[in-house]
Amino acid sequence: MFATFTDQPKNVAFIACSYDTLFEPLEIQLQEKVRQLTDAYGLEGPVRWSLWLVDDLTDTAGFGRNVQNAFHSAPDLRILESRLHVLKMSSCEPCPGGLKGQALLDGMAAALRAQPDLDAVIYINLNLKVNAVFSAPGLLQLLRGACDAAIGSRARRDGGLAVSAGWAGRLKSRGFNLLVRTMLPQLAAYHDTNAPMKIFSPAAAWHLIRNARIPSVTMDCEWLLLLHNSSFCVSCFPIVWEQRPGSRPPWHLSIKCLTEVYHVRKRHRIIAGAGS
Repeated sequence: MFATFTDQPKNVAFIACSYDTLFEPLEIQLQEKVRQLTDAYGLEGPVRWSLWLVDDLTDTAGFGRNVQNAFHSAPDLRILESRLHVLKMSSCEPCPGGLKGQALLDGMAAALRAQPDLDAVIYINLNLKVNAVFSAPGLLQLLRGACDAAIGSRARRDGGLAVSAGWAGRLKSRGFNLLVRTMLPQLAAYHDTNAPMKIFSPAAAWHLIRNARIPSVTMDCEWLLLLHNSSFCVSCFPIVWEQRPGSRPPWHLSIKCLTEVYHVRKRHRIIAGAGS
């Protein structure tokens, strides 16, 4: 698939944080995610990948410490040490439950500064609900110059699939997508606004780092809106999302998400008005 880039390897950074990782042993998630990346892209192929994990929890939660321990204790992770990075979210104070949006922005900024020759940054969840191999078609689109950002979608209309979501999970996902597409009509064409895999060119990533304001899980809709309003070319590609035992929909975040979508709508209306 990436054979056309063999003469000039492409450097790609995968970014994740603590979000939705508490239901399964962290070491298992790390080892399997690294195996997925290795299976998808190899170690000496045309795509040179790295994995950046951002600790967005309080020190007492021990996420960063547990990641470091896993890196150093598992033989297959020790071999890949130069590709694996863990950092503390530094742009704001960590909090219980984490700050997914801000953590990912911190991770993207750290990766781009450390590797100025990056060709793409990819936001993923560390958990094993979406195999890293599904990033390949979207990454290929971006590397070929067909888009500035590629959004992995679970929506059937985009060719995606959600497996074993259950009625509660489907209700939450459909309800949130309907809310976003209603309150932010610029995003009406997106059928999976909070898709758990997004690929950005360095320019698109820096635009998000400099302009995004939502620090928590509702960041997806703001990121899409920022890209849309700045005329970045955005495409979609299908992914398969599969529920894992022990994971539950985050109903406790429902009110917060509703409030943040309202703030995104309000802020970007003000920006649009100021620019007109």
